[in-house]
Amino acid sequence: MNEWEAHIQRLLDGDVEEVTVPKDDFLTVRSLLVEKGWLFQVVGEAKHGGVTIYRRNEQAQTTE
Repeated sequence: MNEWEAHIQRLLDGDVEEVTVPKDDFLTVRSLLVEKGWLFQVVGEAKHGGVTIYRRNEQAQTTE
């Protein structure tokens, strides 16, 4: 398990409220989300300077 996978897993488990991803790691994290099937379980909010903040998608949680 790589560093970003651990961060996203903690987010999905509810251990953290959000994960901040710097611009340089965005494509790595997005690829991980697609690969693991987690893409629709999180919502990404783009911020100034290329930073993205991911939070759990509460609507996706209620449909399971």
